[in-house]
This record gives sequence, structure tokens and C-alpha cells, in this order.
Amino acid sequence: MLLLARLKILPKLSLAIGLIALTVGVCIWYAQARMTRIDDAYSIYIVREARAEAVSRRINRLVIELNYWVYRTIAEIDPEQITAANAAFDKVLPRLNDEVKDLKDKAPTFQTEIESLTRRIETLVVEATEARRQAMAGRNSVALDAMHSKVDPLFFAIAKDNGKLGDDIAAYVSRASDDLTDQTNATRYTLMGFSALGMLIGLIAAAFISMAGITRPLGSLVGVLERMAKGEIDAEIREAERGDEIGAVGRAVEGIKAMVTKKAAEEAERKQIADAAAAAERKRTMMELADSFEHAVGGIVGLVSSAATELQATAQQMTATATETAGQSNTVAAAAEEAAANVGTVAAAAEELGASIQEIGRQVHGSADLAQGAVGEADQTVRLVQVMKTTSARIGDMVGLISTIASQTNLLALNATIEAARAGEAGRGFAVVAAEVKELANQTARAADDIVSQIGEIQGVTDQAATAIGTMTDRIREIDMVAASIAAAVEQQSAATQEIVRNVAQASIGTGEVTSNIAGVAHASEETGAAASQVLSSASELSRQSEHLSAEVHRFLATVRAA
Repeated sequence: MLLLARLKILPKLSLAIGLIALTVGVCIWYAQARMTRIDDAYSIYIVREARAEAVSRRINRLVIELNYWVYRTIAEIDPEQITAANAAFDKVLPRLNDEVKDLKDKAPTFQTEIESLTRRIETLVVEATEARRQAMAGRNSVALDAMHSKVDPLFFAIAKDNGKLGDDIAAYVSRASDDLTDQTNATRYTLMGFSALGMLIGLIAAAFISMAGITRPLGSLVGVLERMAKGEIDAEIREAERGDEIGAVGRAVEGIKAMVTKKAAEEAERKQIADAAAAAERKRTMMELADSFEHAVGGIVGLVSSAATELQATAQQMTATATETAGQSNTVAAAAEEAAANVGTVAAAAEELGASIQEIGRQVHGSADLAQGAVGEADQTVRLVQVMKTTSARIGDMVGLISTIASQTNLLALNATIEAARAGEAGRGFAVVAAEVKELANQTARAADDIVSQIGEIQGVTDQAATAIGTMTDRIREIDMVAASIAAAVEQQSAATQEIVRNVAQASIGTGEVTSNIAGVAHASEETGAAASQVLSSASELSRQSEHLSAEVHRFLATVRAA
């Protein structure tokens, strides 16, 4: 109370307004800082960890592709196809290394798991390169054994570890989203509590300062002036001890009261000498006192009225500031809604990725069906080659029979030649025929030997074809198994993509809660505007009290001048 009595009216009003403005400023700063921090955290999780899960899936796909090209190198016979498979392997390897590096950058929380996965991938690349080198050297069986015993176990271990890493990253993002939601709710409740408490304290302080420092002492001084106007010149003026404008008015009234008392005593002494002169002198003195009081009090009352006017302007400015804060909160809410729309776009893109993975799975199943059909056709080809081999054997038997017949014909021709020689001149024609038959038999024997030689070559080629087709059938069966593995991996990819869609939907819910919190900030700004309106009302009441004081002063002066 003593401090309020010493302060001027303008500092008092500025103290009340400053307290309310400080409360509003602290609430706005706290809301902005917390919302910025939560928004940054959401951005980090969406740009870094959420994308790390997609990188993990791409690594899995590239490892499958590496494995596929090694098998292609082993299975292919055409040198051009083998060269193309090696080129595809060399093209995929840098992409795999880049994706592993990107995964390390985007998921620093999981560096231990990523390092373990990286070592497995490096081992797989080394073993796959060795198997590819064996296949290029023509040692396909060695390369295939290396794939089955070393590369395939590493492949399945990488797929398992990578799948677990993707699930761990998704769970980490989900937990982080829940934590940010809790922080947002805590910020909202804290802001609402501090805003309400600050506004309550500000209003109580403003009301206390207005009543204790301005309204009550001003009313007491007005009461003293009213009593003085009624003739109670000896009324006690307690407000003269104050250090503010009201104290100055009280001291001025105290001086007037002392001057009036002094003049009254002088007038009493002079009354016996000349009542007329004393009355005229008293009238002149009262006019001077009235002019002096009007000069002293009028300036003070004008200062109080000016301070009330400034208080009204400040309150109006606070109302405008609160309105602008509410508008900015609405703008932030719109930005949060746009962020929610962007998260919805990410969800749609993830759904499209899931559809693409399902299409890849369908194509892989189609490839497996084609491989199974190729196995059937290869088995049919083996059976046809076996039939050809049997037929060739039968032809060889028939050619042997022809060779035997040619030998017997040759013997008959020889016998005929001998008999023709015995017959002499009569058997000469028969000898010519026998010679022709012998030559024909010799030609038949030579042709039969050529046929036997050709049939032998055909049977050798047939055996080689049967062996090659059998080997091809085994490779196609292995390709069928790899296609089945790829189909299973694609199904895992599809399930992981659905999990991504669910996480992005949860992030969309979080952005909706951010929008709701910003709406709470706007509501708090509206409450600040309402408080500023109350301060404006108090300032208007002070202005009316100042006008009332001015009227009382004029009435008092009129009374004094009329006395």
C-alpha cells in the first residue's frame, strides 16, 4: 500500500497492463517454442526413421537381385547371356552399397544392428563373387555347391535380420509418435493452466491497483472536497501524505484550507474596522484562492484524464494484439492441416508401393509356373531323345542285317564266277553278271558300314543331348526354388508396406492433434482479448471518475467564488 501511494498514476496503470502483457507474452513464447520443437521432432521422424524402413526394404530387394544374377551366371550356357548376368551383378552392387550407407545415415539409433547386417552383406558379396568366378571358369558344380552351402544361408540370414530391423524401426517410430502426442497434450494443458492463472493474477492485480491506488483515495479526496464545499473547512485531508497525483491534489487542498483559515482569521480581526472593506477583500481573496485552486487542481485532473485516455488506448492495442495472435494461431492450424494432408499423400504413395509389390509377387509366381512348365517340357524332350536312341539302335541292327546279306551275296557272286570259269565260253555272260553282283554287294557292304558309323555318331550325340537336357532340367528346378524364395520375400515386402501405411496413418492422427492444440492457443488468445476488454472498461470507469472529480472541483470553485 505504501508503494502504491508513492507511485504516480501512469506507472500504476502501466504496472497492471505490463503484468497482463507479460503473462500473454510468456504464454505465446511457450506455445511457439513447444510447437516448434514438436514440429521439428515430427519432421525428423518422418524424414529420417520412416524413410530408413523403406531403405531396409530396398536393401532386401537388392540382395535378392544379386543372388538371382549369380544363379543366372551359373545356369546360362550362352556366353553373351553369362556376360550380361555378370554386368547386371556389377551394376546392382554399387546400388546396394549406397543403400547401406543411406541406412546408416537415416537410422543412427540402430547402428549396432546395421553394422551386423553390413558385415553379413559384405560376406555374401565375397562368397557370391567367388561362386560367380567358378561359374565363369566353367566349374558350375563347384559354383552351385558354394551357393547352396555359403551364399544361400547368408541370404536367408540377411533377409531375417533386415526384416527384424525394419520391424524395430517401425516400432521405434510408433513409440516416438506416441511420445510426441503426450508432449503435445502436456503442452496444451500447461498452456491453458498458465494462461488462466496468469490472466486471473493480472486481473486481480489490475483491480487491486485501480481500487487501492486510484479509485479509493480519489473517492476519499472527492468526499473531502464535498465536505469543504459544504463549509467544513477543517476537514482532515489524509491524501496529502501520498506521493502520487492524488497526494498533490490533497496537498493543494491542504494549502487552500490553510490559506482560507488564515484569511478567515484576518477577516475576523478586520471585521470590526470595516465590514464592507472586509467583505470586498474576502471576496477578492476567495476569487484568488479559487483561481489558484483551479490552476493547481485543474492540471492534476487533466493529467489523470490523460492517463486514463492512454490506458484506454493501451487496452485497445492489447485487444488488437490478442486478435492478431488468434489469427496467427489459425494460420499455424492451417499449416498443421496441410502437414496432415502431406502425411495422407505419403500414405497413398505407400499404398501404391504395396500394389506394385503385389504385382511383382504375381509376376514371380508366373515365372515359377513357367519354370515348372519348362521342367515338364524338358522331361518330355528327354523321353523323345530316349525313343530316338532306341530307334537308332534298331536301325543299326537292320543295317547289320543288310551287311550280312551283302556278305552272303558276295560269296554267291564268287561262287557264280567260279562256276562261270568252269563253263568256259558259255559261262562268260554269267561271269559278267556275277562280277556286277559282287561289285553291288561290295557297295552295299561299304554303304552299310557308313550307315553304322553315322548311327554311332547319332547315338553319341543323342547321349550328350540327354545328359545336357537332364542338367538343364536340374537348373530349371533350382530356378523354380529361387522363384519360390523370391515370392516369399515379396509377400514379406507387401506386409511391411502395409505396416508403413498404418504408421503414416498414425502420424496423420498426430498432426490432427497438433491442429487441435493450436486451436487451444487461439482460444487462450481470445481470453486475453476478453481480459484486455475488462482493462478497457476499468480505464473508462477511471475516466468517468476524473470527469466527476473535475465537476466537483468546478462546483467547489463556484461555491467559493459565490461566497
